[in-house]
Parts: sequence; structure tokens; C-alpha cells
Amino acid sequence: MTLTVPGEYKENIKKTPNWYTSGMDFAESVDLAVVGGGLLGTGIARDAAQRGLSVALFEAEDFGAGAVSRGSRLALGGLSALGTLDFTRVREDIKERETLLQTAPHLVRPQACLVPFYSHGLLAQARLRAGLALSDALGFDQALRVHQLLSAKAAQKRAPSLSPSGLLGAALVWEAAVPSVERLARELAQDARRQGAVLHPHTPVEALCREPGRAGRERVGGVIWKNALSGETGQTQAALVILAAGSRSSSLLGKQVPPPRLRRTVSVTGSPLAGQGDALVFPQEDAPTLLLAVPHENSGWLGSVAEDYHEGDAAYATGTEVAALLQAMQAYLPGFTLADVRRAEASLHAEAVAGREVEDAGANGGRLDGLLLVSGAELTRFRQSAEEAVDLACRKLGRALSVPPCRTATTPLPPPPAFPAQSLPEQAAFAVSEEECLTLRDFLERRVPQDWTDTRRQAEMPAALEALAAQLGWDTARQAAEVKAWEAETALGQAFRVL
Repeated sequence: MTLTVPGEYKENIKKTPNWYTSGMDFAESVDLAVVGGGLLGTGIARDAAQRGLSVALFEAEDFGAGAVSRGSRLALGGLSALGTLDFTRVREDIKERETLLQTAPHLVRPQACLVPFYSHGLLAQARLRAGLALSDALGFDQALRVHQLLSAKAAQKRAPSLSPSGLLGAALVWEAAVPSVERLARELAQDARRQGAVLHPHTPVEALCREPGRAGRERVGGVIWKNALSGETGQTQAALVILAAGSRSSSLLGKQVPPPRLRRTVSVTGSPLAGQGDALVFPQEDAPTLLLAVPHENSGWLGSVAEDYHEGDAAYATGTEVAALLQAMQAYLPGFTLADVRRAEASLHAEAVAGREVEDAGANGGRLDGLLLVSGAELTRFRQSAEEAVDLACRKLGRALSVPPCRTATTPLPPPPAFPAQSLPEQAAFAVSEEECLTLRDFLERRVPQDWTDTRRQAEMPAALEALAAQLGWDTARQAAEVKAWEAETALGQAFRVL
């Protein structure tokens, strides 16, 4: 039976991210409590559960609803060389991209990427050529084709939107794309549950349970959580807590552990990009970074370079930021203007702590035992980072020799039952019973087919609400709250028009 937080704790939870385990009754006890239901968290939960560890996975919203869902959806292998020329990193990225293609072929597909050469970017062009040569050399065993060089005329034919001014040619590079990153996260979570993990969607962790140790050290012994939909509260005891909550991690760490560095990106979704479906990659002259224009279902996605996040920055993309992004793209895509923008978003990403994607909070000068921090992993590397986190967890638990090795690099992700193409009531029933759909936003944002446009989602919202209410037993007040939450989410994507 789930036990609630004793009354004397409730006010304290609101005041501090730290609370002690003394005198607490725990609703469950597990080897690992994983906080964060993005690709990292769900990947960690699946890996750990496959190895026989008991796992509880907590996500504040829906699985896959965080920053990863607002990115380019590209799993870059060789093109990562353009920014780093890091031999080891590029080789690992190529290997992980190939693993994604092999283990989740129903969710990951090859993606052609066109990288134009312009006369006004000679330094970027030199970096590009070196990076592509490195990519082909290190990807000697990859299944995807090596890059090929195209003339300016051939590049313009593949991507008519490209500016012809100063266009010298282009490189055609094959990478991978995950059209529905949200579905990938959800299927990882569902497979973790099949292996025995306990899932807690829409259940933010409000505090870490701590207990005093020796020599001024502390130990994390579990988490305090509250279900955002039911209001139920409770505690889960864990031998080890893994924090993979991205930008949300900072609120749980307190002062004992330096928070991860946050980076903020702005992107826009708008009119489809003309051409043959290539993703367009624009290296920058003054930095080893990329601007991207990527075809998504029925739309085009344009993304900016990440910048440092500052306290007080807006949770939405402002008009000034959108204008700056479009201005940066003008040299390459002059035909894409503000009139083409349908939605703009801002997202926060946590960078790796001290350059390490997996960090033990009790090591390297840290004084907080029982806690691992995982951050900074990109789409391409999430599986590898999850493996490293579980390997370290097994060593910390003293079970490195007693559990089997990681199998996620070779075990395919089981495809789920097909989403029904019939009526909305049937789709809602399937989403609730098979895909843990619990809110209107879950359904319209992350359950319906990808070819649904924003206009169709808005038009189908009343019928979807009625169908979900019948499945989940929502009363009038709950239905009104669901509509309000959906409208608030939609409004954030349009805030750039007035702010």
C-alpha cells in the first residue's frame, strides 16, 4: 500500500530540496530510483531492469515530453566531427548511431544531410572537409554510405530553398533521424516495465531523502514524490538515486553539489522545406557549431546554437530571439521568413558536469553519497551514457560481478502494437490502455500520428477530450482543467508573436 508523506513533513518539503529519512515510511524500496523520463532516464531504467536490478522511474510529465522532444531529432555520427575533430568521440558517435539504426529500426531511419559550401565561409569549409574526411575514416564499418561532393547546381536541385549567392557546392552526408523522439522514450520506458521496472509518469520528485553520514558527509536514501494528477504523495527508498532530469536537476541538488551548466536553445517550426527531404547543415565561421534546418512531418524545423541560460530567461521563445534565428538563416534560406513560422520553442539542456556525462556526487571532492548525476548526453549518445551510468551503479552497489553485462547495444527494442487508424474513441482507448496516456496533452502532443498538423490537433481537441474523459472518468472540472493546460501549452508556442 502506498503511504503518504506525514503531515509534519509537508511544509518542509516546500521550503528545502533536502529532507531526512529518519522516521519515514517508504511506499517501495528499490535498488535504483531514476529521476527523469527523457531518453537518458528511460534508457537507464531499461538497461538496469534488463540486468536484474529493481528500478523505479519518475517523470514530472509524460515520458519524452522534455527538452529532447523540441530538438532537431537528428542522431549525428560523422557530422559531430565538424564541431570537435575529436577522434574518440566521433568514433563513438558513429558506433552509437549505427546501434540506434539496428536496435530500433521502426523508430530510426537514415537521413540525408546536405552541407553547403559558401564562398563567405572558407574557414568553416576547411573545417567541414577535414571533419568529413575524419568521419569516413573512422566510420569504415558503418552501414550508411560515405559522403559525396556535389556541384552547386546539384545541391540547388536537391534543396531549391538554398541561397545561390556564393554557393560553391555541397557535401551529401548520411546520418540518422528519429522522427518521434517522444515515442522512443516511451517505448524504452515500456520495455523497462516489461523487465520489472515500476513507472511513475506525471510524478515529479520534490525532494531527495538524505541521512547524515560520517565526517560531514551525507547519503541520499530515496526520493519524496507527488503525483501531479492525483495529488498522492509518498516516498521511495533506494540504495542509489540517479538524477537524469536535465534542467530540473538543479532544484533537487541544494548547495552541496554544483548544479549542471544549463544551455538554452531556440527553434522554430514552420512551412515545409522544398526539395528532396534533406536536412540542411550550416557550419559557422566563427565557432565549431552548427545551424540546422531539418524536415519534420508536414513542416520544417530550424534550430539555433545553444547559449548559456541565465536566471530569469523566458520559458518561451521571444520575438527578438526568433528574429535573430531567422536573421542567422537568411544567408542560407532567404525564402524562409517570419510568415512561415507556425510555432517557436525554447528549451533548456543540462551540460555534462566537469565534462563527464556520468558523475558520482560523492567522488571528486563531493560529499553526497548514494547519488549519481547524468547529464549532457545528446540523442546519439544516450544509450552509451545510460550504460555507463548503470555500470557505475552496479559498482557502487557492489554487484558489478553478480549482474549480467549490458545488452542494450544488441537487444532490439520491441515494436509496440500499431496505433489504430479508426475513430477517435478507439484511438483514445488504445492510448490509455496501451500507451499510458493520462492527459489531453499526452494524447494530442505525443500519441496521435505525426502527420497531424497543429491545425488538425486544434480541430480534433473537443472530440479527443470527450473520448479521453470517457476512458479516464473525468468530470466537468477535470475536463476544463485539461483544456486549460492544453491551451496554455499551445500559447507558449505562439508567445513570440506578442513578446
